[in-house]
Amino acid sequence: MAQSKFERLREAAALQRSLREAHGDEAEEVLAEHIAQTSSGGLAQATFDAAIARNRRAGVRFQLLGGGLPEKLLHPAERVYDIAVGAQRTDRFPLLLVTDRRVLHAIDRNLRGWTILEQAPAAEITGAEVKKGLISGRLQVHVRHGEGPSLRVNKLQRAEEVAALLRHLAAGGAPPR
Repeated sequence: MAQSKFERLREAAALQRSLREAHGDEAEEVLAEHIAQTSSGGLAQATFDAAIARNRRAGVRFQLLGGGLPEKLLHPAERVYDIAVGAQRTDRFPLLLVTDRRVLHAIDRNLRGWTILEQAPAAEITGAEVKKGLISGRLQVHVRHGEGPSLRVNKLQRAEEVAALLRHLAAGGAPPR
């Protein structure tokens, strides 16, 4: 006999509680890793989902209206290390993605889907900083030649975490797991 909607919701809630008990604050990342191993979305989708979950746990409130960013902009084997969520532009939130191959600034352009506004190869990145303004700030990525990607941000602490990761990687530090 098929389960009722209520029974399925009760089972899902119980599974969520057990996952949190077993893994604590890392429960969403563990779940994203499990999805990566069992789905056809690939590493890019799973690590993207885990990075989005970290932002939500950090209290960054945003809505991704257009789906399909990993499929459209990333190689399936590209690993997303972290994501900075930009300040809202109209009804969209731009993203700055730090991957094992590059840093890219992207936004969902309504019917046109996700578009890369700026990007820089990982080998060209020399660091990053967060510049504070009166109301918001700017996460600026530094590259060897020219100007690197930048993103206007509201959550300065979260943007500083992403900048610290970029500085760590540029200095030859080990990537996050």
